[in-house]
Amino acid sequence: MKTNFPNAQQLKAAYQIVSEHFSQALLKAKVGEPVRLGKLGSFKKSENQITSRLPDTKGQTYVYYRLLFKPFSQLKTELNQALEKKYNR
Repeated sequence: MKTNFPNAQQLKAAYQIVSEHFSQALLKAKVGEPVRLGKLGSFKKSENQITSRLPDTKGQTYVYYRLLFKPFSQLKTELNQALEKKYNR
């Protein structure tokens, strides 16, 4: 029985496709709209502001996007099991 594992070039091409698709999905997502990452979880984009207190730029407001990742229950369970295995000898 022969199994077809992807070679390094195929993995690199697949990674690029997924990365480009995911980054485009994040760019197009509206604020507060979740972007799913398969069965692993979802990212939620929010827009935040911060006002500088530094002497050179005091009072200048900067706007940025923040991404919050929320893992789905299966991933949470697996991560918790990994922590338990690591710390409960």
